[in-house]
Amino acid sequence: MSIVPDGTPLVLLNAFPVDRAQWEPLLSALPDAPGDIITFDVPGIGDMPLPDEEPSLDLIADAAVLAMREVTGHDSAVWAGCSMGGYVAMAVAERHPEAVAGLVLLGTKSTADTDDAREKRLSLAAQVEGAPGHPDPRGVAETLVGTRGDARAALVDAVAANVARHAGEGIAWGQRAMASRPDRTEVLRGLDVPAAVAVGELDAIVGRDDAAVMADALGVTAAVLPGVGHLCAMEAPEAVSALVEEVLAVAARR
Repeated sequence: MSIVPDGTPLVLLNAFPVDRAQWEPLLSALPDAPGDIITFDVPGIGDMPLPDEEPSLDLIADAAVLAMREVTGHDSAVWAGCSMGGYVAMAVAERHPEAVAGLVLLGTKSTADTDDAREKRLSLAAQVEGAPGHPDPRGVAETLVGTRGDARAALVDAVAANVARHAGEGIAWGQRAMASRPDRTEVLRGLDVPAAVAVGELDAIVGRDDAAVMADALGVTAAVLPGVGHLCAMEAPEAVSALVEEVLAVAARR
């Protein structure tokens, strides 16, 4: 963590079901940031215990804002979220707009789940609840990683090992939290902050149309990152670093 009291903090919000280790390539690619960089796990993933409350992205958003302010002493931050992390960042923007100095949305969408997608989430949640972990970590990794060629095997192995570390209860909690999220496209339209939107060219979960909806609402152009999939900050850290740096720089000038 970089401790510079006057710098705009950067909060990195995880994709699911991978813990904060996913940000290590991006952290290595980022130059010295002007302020604190915060990563933390969502409930039931990594080191974060499950709460007593019902699954909710709003709960994560409220806790994230409180933690950011307590750790940094700043009222606002640049929020960068991948996949589920993007959903959380948009919940922060709706519930705590004054806490958003900038926004970076990676491999995510502002729309709610379709009925079919919601039912799939709830079905998986029921399947893994009480289980030691996800039934197919490698299958999850194969879907999340878009990279091809010599680098693919090592990335899939790393993501599969990460997914396998998390218990079924945490995976069930996260799926239920995502299933209940609303459409937040109009929340983005109401923001006046520097922003970036990116999607991997080979993303098997989120498409270019999803990225375009968010980019249009924010008044920016979506970046399509070549040769990578859903975990674009892990697969293309230099490209994502450039987007984050630009948003931080503009936020600092405001």
